[in-house]
Amino acid sequence: MDLKLVCASHSPLIYFPGKETPDIDAMREALTASQARVAAFNPQLIVMFGCDHYGGHQMASMPAFCVGVAATALADVGGTPGALDVPRDIAVNCVKALREDAVDVAVSYAMEVDHGFSQALQEIAGGVARYPVLPIFVSCLQPPFVPFKRARALGAAVARYISTLGLERVLILGTGGLSHNPEQLFPAIDDVSDEWRPYHLLGSRQSEAPQAKWIAFEIEMHHMAAGMLARGEIPIDALKISAAWDRDFLAILEHGDLETFDAWTPEAVVAGGGFGAMEVLAWIAAAQAMRDTTGARPHTAFHSAIIEVGIGFGIAETDSARLLRPAQPL
Repeated sequence: MDLKLVCASHSPLIYFPGKETPDIDAMREALTASQARVAAFNPQLIVMFGCDHYGGHQMASMPAFCVGVAATALADVGGTPGALDVPRDIAVNCVKALREDAVDVAVSYAMEVDHGFSQALQEIAGGVARYPVLPIFVSCLQPPFVPFKRARALGAAVARYISTLGLERVLILGTGGLSHNPEQLFPAIDDVSDEWRPYHLLGSRQSEAPQAKWIAFEIEMHHMAAGMLARGEIPIDALKISAAWDRDFLAILEHGDLETFDAWTPEAVVAGGGFGAMEVLAWIAAAQAMRDTTGARPHTAFHSAIIEVGIGFGIAETDSARLLRPAQPL
C-alpha cells in the first residue's frame, strides 16, 4: 500500500476576497499544484479529517469525533454541494475498529458537512465525489475542546485500520486552520444571540432559525467581512492571524515529535492563533495517521498569513510513501 498526506487550510474568502493580491495568486497556484499531485497519485480512497461550522453538527449533541457512513455536502458559503462517495462497508468497519481500539467515535448514517470538508475535497481532490471518501469529523468549534492527545489517538487508531484495508493507494487528507479567529460568526454557545441560538443548538431539528436562513446569513457575513478585511477595517488583534504561530505549528509538524502537541492547551492555542486555530486538531490526526503507517513527515508546500482571506493559509504534504508496518498503539 502507498499512502500520501495532504493538510490544507480552508476559507470561504478564497473565492471572493475584497481585493486580489500576489499572495492570493500564489495560494491558488499552490492549490492547483497540490491537486495535480493528488490526481497523479490517483487514490482509491481518501481518509479525511475535517471540521464543521454548524452545517451538520450542533451543540445539542456535539461528538468529539464522528465517522460518516453516508455524507452530503451543503451549499454553504465557500463549500461545494453534493453527495460524498462513502464506501459503506469501509465506514462501518472503521467505526468498529476505532471503538475496539479505545477511540469512542460517534457514527452518522446521514452526515451533513459544510465547507470544512467540501472545500478541501474540491480544491485538493478535484471534487466532492471524485474519489471514494471516508469522512471523519473532528470537533473544533466550541469548548470544551478535544485534547490534542486524543486527536493523535484518533489518527493512530485510523492508521491501524488503514493498514488492514489491502488497498494500493490511500490519501490521508486533513483540513482546517491555521491561525484565525471567526468568533463574531461562531461565538461561544453562551454568547450566541437569541436569533441564532436555536440553530446552533438544534440545527435543522427546529424551525425558529431554519438552516437555509443560517447559510444565507453566513454568506452575507463573509461577503461583508471580505470588504472590511480589504479596507483594513478589522483590527489585527481581533483577527488573530499570526505568521509566527503558524510557523511554529508547521515546524513541529515537519521536524518535531507529534507528542509535543500533547502539552498544548486550548487556552494557549486560542490566545496565540485564535479559536479557529483549534482546527489544526484535524491536521494532527492526519499527520499521526501518516507517520504511524509510513514514517513520512510532511513538508510545507505553501504558507502565507493572508489578511484578505482572513486566515493563515497553509498546505503541507508528503510524497507517496510505502506502508511500513501496522501502526502501533500510542
